[in-house]
Amino acid sequence: MTAKQKTVVAAALGECVHVAGVMNFLRLAEDAGWRTVFLGPATPIERVVEAARQEQADLVGVSYRLTPETGAHLLGRFAEAADELHAAGVRFAFAGTPPLAEKVATLGFFRAGLRWE
Repeated sequence: MTAKQKTVVAAALGECVHVAGVMNFLRLAEDAGWRTVFLGPATPIERVVEAARQEQADLVGVSYRLTPETGAHLLGRFAEAADELHAAGVRFAFAGTPPLAEKVATLGFFRAGLRWE
């Protein structure tokens, strides 16, 4: 019996249009054998959560490279919207600038040090 291929859904969140990092992340995921779903730039929170459910994602990656204060608020809202998926075992990864990453780490929602299992 063959194991189900793991799926990662990823996007640049909110009004952020910076997708080079997301694309590189997804390329690495594909190289590691994951099925990838790219939602694009400036993706609304609701769209990411909906796609994660539809695609039965094992991992959801979001990126935000704009103002840290705005990003922290947006990612807090994202964590609330995706809490049910998180509780069901879906993993979440975040990429952004160091000042925002520090703020986001306090949420305790996104995993650090993900391994491609």
